[in-house]
Amino acid sequence: MTDQPAATLREAIDAADERHDVPAVSQATPELPAAAAATGRFVLLSIASAHYAVPEAFVTELERVPRVTTVPRVPAWLLGVTNLRGDIVSVIDMRTYLGLAPSPSSTGRMLVVRLLDEPFTTGVIVDAVDRIVTLRAEDVKAPASPLDGALAPFVSGVCTAGDRLVAVLDVDRLLRSPDIRQFDEPSKDSSC
Repeated sequence: MTDQPAATLREAIDAADERHDVPAVSQATPELPAAAAATGRFVLLSIASAHYAVPEAFVTELERVPRVTTVPRVPAWLLGVTNLRGDIVSVIDMRTYLGLAPSPSSTGRMLVVRLLDEPFTTGVIVDAVDRIVTLRAEDVKAPASPLDGALAPFVSGVCTAGDRLVAVLDVDRLLRSPDIRQFDEPSKDSSC
């Protein structure tokens, strides 16, 4: 084992598991269906005073908020793009996406999230990332009342993690949403 810092969240977790003699969890493969990521390990994060859980399989890295190059004529929630080790990645401010005041870049964190079955990656700025937890599928229940707000269509359920009520986000559905994908280039197969 080398003393170099881990480059990805997965490497950091594997290194911590090695130090504590915990068997490593297998790396999710791009062919893994999104439903399979609905149980298991989740990254807990917060936006404003709300707590969310994101399936770990969708998270490739956790970073400080990087320098972002703004892009003209885009929604306010799309901060711009950043260079992440040679890859240009769009950066979304989740507070602004939710209609709240922008995240302070000095205290926020950026989760780099991806789709499992296609090469689509983006950075998501949140207020804080707490820890990784294991959630059982039977603990995730439908919300007691209908949800509202920009993330409501992407909440697959709620559960309790410790003393917190946590909304479980369907990251696959969020990353495929028309809002997020509005800047994709049209496919070569589409006819005019």
